[in-house]
Amino acid sequence: MFCNEDSANVLEAMRTSGHSELHDQVVLFLRALAVEAGAAVDADKSPPGYPMGDGRYNVDVPRLSVLISYTRYPGLREFRVTDLLWLD
Repeated sequence: MFCNEDSANVLEAMRTSGHSELHDQVVLFLRALAVEAGAAVDADKSPPGYPMGDGRYNVDVPRLSVLISYTRYPGLREFRVTDLLWLD
């Protein structure tokens, strides 16, 4: 799973503004999401999240004030985080 520049900047802002624990939790969530989404695609099932109709899927991070949008690229076997919203 890759993050676009804006999403990566949000993660960096979490870390540098004193929310390093939140940063670490979001990174772990993204890793788990990549594994779960990859397994779903390999099993010919829908990836996790709410399909937005434009190729993006939205996922809220449980117990955290973070929303994630991602797209999938099956030919490349990758997912890209297009939006990462931190509601602080």
